[in-house]
Amino acid sequence: MTHPDDQNPPVPTGPATEPAAEPGEGWTDTRETLKDLFDHQFEAVGPSANTSPAAAPPEPAQLEVAQMEPAHPEPASEAQTLDTQLGTLENESLGVSQHEESAVGPVQTAETGLPMTSTAQAVTSATEPAIADLMAAPAVAGQEATVQAGAAQSATDQTSMAAPGVPQPEHTAPPSPADSYETGALEEETYAPTIAAQGPQAGDVVSGYQLNEDLGRGWFTANPVGSGPSVDVYVRPEPLWAGLRPHRLLPRTTQSGDLTVLEPVHGLPLTLPLAPAQAREYLTELARLLFALEKQGYAVTDLDPASVQLTADGLKLRLPPRVARIDETPEPVLRDGFTPPEVQAGEAAQAKSGVYLLGALLYGWLTGQPLPPEGPSAITLAGVKQSGMPQLLHSMLAPTAERLTPTELLDTLKTGAATLPVYQVAASTDIGLNPERAVNEDSYGFVWRQSGQHGGGEVVLRAVVCDGMGGMAAGEVASQAAVRGFLNSAQDTLPAQVWEANAAVLADMNGRDGGCTISAVEIRGTALQLGHVGDTRAYLAAGGQVEQLSKDHSYVAAMVASGQMTAEEAQVSPERNKVLRSLGSLRVPQDNYVQTLPEPVNLPVGSRVLLVCDGVWGEVMPPELQQVLLHEPTPQAVADRLIALSLEAGAPDNVTALVIERVR
Repeated sequence: MTHPDDQNPPVPTGPATEPAAEPGEGWTDTRETLKDLFDHQFEAVGPSANTSPAAAPPEPAQLEVAQMEPAHPEPASEAQTLDTQLGTLENESLGVSQHEESAVGPVQTAETGLPMTSTAQAVTSATEPAIADLMAAPAVAGQEATVQAGAAQSATDQTSMAAPGVPQPEHTAPPSPADSYETGALEEETYAPTIAAQGPQAGDVVSGYQLNEDLGRGWFTANPVGSGPSVDVYVRPEPLWAGLRPHRLLPRTTQSGDLTVLEPVHGLPLTLPLAPAQAREYLTELARLLFALEKQGYAVTDLDPASVQLTADGLKLRLPPRVARIDETPEPVLRDGFTPPEVQAGEAAQAKSGVYLLGALLYGWLTGQPLPPEGPSAITLAGVKQSGMPQLLHSMLAPTAERLTPTELLDTLKTGAATLPVYQVAASTDIGLNPERAVNEDSYGFVWRQSGQHGGGEVVLRAVVCDGMGGMAAGEVASQAAVRGFLNSAQDTLPAQVWEANAAVLADMNGRDGGCTISAVEIRGTALQLGHVGDTRAYLAAGGQVEQLSKDHSYVAAMVASGQMTAEEAQVSPERNKVLRSLGSLRVPQDNYVQTLPEPVNLPVGSRVLLVCDGVWGEVMPPELQQVLLHEPTPQAVADRLIALSLEAGAPDNVTALVIERVR
């Protein structure tokens, strides 16, 4: 049916007050009223941005068929038809205004100058009387009302698609059912991921290995198919680190088809925080690795902190570090709190990049916390309370131009670790129990020189025990001269220092018949060297073991060396006091006359050095002497106990013992 006033429909200004309309007339008036209101709005703001110009409104005939064939077998009730029309009208009016505001913000209309939200409110206000009319209009039963409602919807859609006076493109595409604006429905569609997982995944079987846990960055734990222990494997092809030269810290690798298989490390992660000395020791080992890789032309760009593990053989890396060739752009990588800034920025790889990684690692070792993602700051480094560590971290985490190289890092660590060792020295001597020996012919002495400055300083310790040979005139004069000559020598080597002691003996004896034996040591830092002539002895106790450093220049020692006497027989032989070499017997130095060690011996903390005359080792049996040296609590206790044991054994000769212990 067609209303006679379709061309000029009245605009309601308030609630309907006219008499009830004929069937169908109320629906048509309301439809045309809303049509004019929407025309007014679209003239002001134009068509919705969400409306596709290519989408043509459905033909009335199509819409009629759709409306005349409802989804339910029973025809819709009057109330359902009314609710459907109200919902459609309200959704369209609200949908246009809200969409336009969300797309471009508050927009002023061309006619009113008001923001678009105000226009939408005006449309809503103007629609309220029309809705009231719709509520008051008589219901039209059956298919006729349904078809008219469809025609009204089609007319409204066509009005919404084109603003007056604006050329529109030709409509060729059919309406889209997903277009929420055209259908008046709010629809949401969830899209599945379009990028499939790439590369091997946990659960896959690759080159005879079942991949288990994905460790990230190409690493998996895996087991050989069938049986075998779990190992770490790398699934990406041709990693650069696979071509590195073997190094003590790096895991050993084998190739199995497409996989690089690592030999298990069998270690445990470090327990944090670490003591500064321990952290410095581990850092030095990793710095040596950086140095070695730099010599091969590689820079370290990434290192998993959990990969650093402690094994029975010392520090090891469970996984090799990621490397790049120096001056080439490395593969992008990001590990919060660890990745060097230049690697993040995509700059060319430098050996200094590995130093930054070690700095971040050191910060975590000392604090138990990772470096903040934003990097180091003065406040962050000031929170590290271990002496010397804030300065070291600052130089390792500095910008690239100011950062240490691997070589400079090693030098810095060596300088910073050069704290002076601390020693204790004690000695004891006794004349013994021989009634015929009225004078103690033994002499001993020690001196040290120590200086301290940045980088450590220097400590030099000299100690000596001399035994004047019994039966010779003025044996005590010879021993005292030898001690003085050795301690005051300006020579750099032990043989030269001993020969100066020999010159002092000759000078003091002044032609008299006499001499002495000597066992002397010089310790520079922690390195010990020996100078020995005669049958006094030098022992070293370290790591629970006792070793005799000196060799006896005596008759019984020569008999033992030639196989004519056993060591046990020599220990009690009456000939054991006969010496073959002594100071004061030669005026011209001879090569190899003074015994020295092939290489200096390093003294670890807790080690002890014992110098004794034959009056001690000849009376105290070796097992007992070793027990005293190892287990007495202090150096002085060792010396006193050895003298007491010698006296208990009869002490037919003078007895002297001097003990040096490194306590720190």
